[in-house]
Amino acid sequence: MPQYRRDPLTGRWVIVAEERALRPHQFEFETNGGDSPKSYCPFCPGNEKLTPDEIDVIRPAGSPPNGSGWKVRVVSNQYPAVVANDDFPTQQAFQQRYGDILDVDTPLSVLGDPFYQPMPGVGTHEVIIDTPRHIRCISELTEPEVIDLFRIYKRRLNKLSQKKQYASAMIFKNVGVDAGASIPHLHSQLLSMPLVAPPIQRELHRAIAYRRETTRCYWCEHIQLEIKNAARIIEQTDNFVSLCPYVSRFPCEVAIFPTQHESHFERAAESHLQELALLVRKTIILLCKAVTWRKSPLAYNVILKSGPFVYQCPLDIRDMHDFAAAWLDKIDYSFENVYHYHVSILPSLAKSAGFEWGCGLHINPVSPESAAVLLRGKM
Repeated sequence: MPQYRRDPLTGRWVIVAEERALRPHQFEFETNGGDSPKSYCPFCPGNEKLTPDEIDVIRPAGSPPNGSGWKVRVVSNQYPAVVANDDFPTQQAFQQRYGDILDVDTPLSVLGDPFYQPMPGVGTHEVIIDTPRHIRCISELTEPEVIDLFRIYKRRLNKLSQKKQYASAMIFKNVGVDAGASIPHLHSQLLSMPLVAPPIQRELHRAIAYRRETTRCYWCEHIQLEIKNAARIIEQTDNFVSLCPYVSRFPCEVAIFPTQHESHFERAAESHLQELALLVRKTIILLCKAVTWRKSPLAYNVILKSGPFVYQCPLDIRDMHDFAAAWLDKIDYSFENVYHYHVSILPSLAKSAGFEWGCGLHINPVSPESAAVLLRGKM
């Protein structure tokens, strides 16, 4: 059984999942030669028997399940980082058991064991096969293909949010071996958890504090300031803006935000979904054009961060304890009002080394302002 483990001093989290060591690493096989990709790739049509049964799919009406003919296919990960556990039918059950451990501000003295705090690695881990075509990069997807992919993203988030077992989920994709991909066929992954991922906890906690202090939304003001400044903007469409974040950790790091207040991607209108899908694809194309100094194809990570599924999470309980109920009557601190979903694109152009690991400070050799100029020039 995988485990969540948290360092009580730093608040750093890890998932210990030894089963992940058994994953196939087919980049090595393909690089060293061998049969055609279709003969060994578990994500290619005709090899559906090499994966678990599909749990969601876009395919023509009447075509048999777990056979060829699909457009986007979702299966359980054979080597999951987290797994389902009937002991925790709801995220509240998990929180009731581990609430003190989940709260990073809990005094160590009140914990039963302040040094070792293992929790079962409860959750779901899905693989979303983006396309039946054996391609490696989002830039190679057609416009209808990338729109179908984002439709599946929305559908899976909606499905998991209704189960009441999980507090949050994250969709991500690793493209290229330098970005952590083990199989070259383009695919995404989705992990759901009975807790809110630590980075999103931090974002929410600060956004709640800003709303308490100003009664305004941090994300709305930040995005409008970036648009007004324009120095880090790559492109603005009717409902979205792509930019290089002011605190970019990596060269040519990109974030894409809705320009209006939208907290949960799974609630996005169909027209907004299509617009975002096409903007993500276009941004990857720009990055591939801009990064001319790489000898190999661009490797990158794409992360879709959406608001937590439920309100009663450890973060909110802490804030509700901090302030009188009268405050909450005046200002709505629900996730819908303090979060913006967004997409982060992280090119693998600089490796973390000793200083980054030791200090937690990334050294970025390309300013976001310069990166924005570079990417705008490739449009």
